[in-house]
Amino acid sequence: MAVEMAIWRMTDAGPRRLKSVALDSEQRLEDMLAEDPGMCGIDLLVIGRQVRTRYGGYIDLLALDADGRAHVLELKRDRTPRDVIAQTLDYGSWVQDLGVEDLEQIYLDHHDGETDLGEAFAERFDSPLPNVVNADQQFTIIASELDPTSDRIVEFLAES
Repeated sequence: MAVEMAIWRMTDAGPRRLKSVALDSEQRLEDMLAEDPGMCGIDLLVIGRQVRTRYGGYIDLLALDADGRAHVLELKRDRTPRDVIAQTLDYGSWVQDLGVEDLEQIYLDHHDGETDLGEAFAERFDSPLPNVVNADQQFTIIASELDPTSDRIVEFLAES
């Protein structure tokens, strides 16, 4: 279920919707979301950026929410081809099998050992890491535009 967001400029004549344009760089989008993952509408703790899966792909951002649910964020700076859905599901098939020890190691690998996952989680959410982590996963595709085929597939998966 795609969510469309708009930005408005307030003028003397009233609000005017600004035209949507593709970002100049996917890296820039990743930097912004890693700095403030709440921009995607959910409070998240980023575990890692460009996390390499066992299958050779790279998850743009892997995160946890306050309930211990794993989030796979796939970023596209422009319009999304439908294969981004398969790519995201492929990443999810790997993430679903990760235990808390795996997530801890990913966190340590991507945060230079500055703190461990439990400490970072407690600091972010003001509560300890839940006893059950990664029982559920959420997949989010962030793009400037979702093509109609991808939109239909996402709607189907959300309803199923």
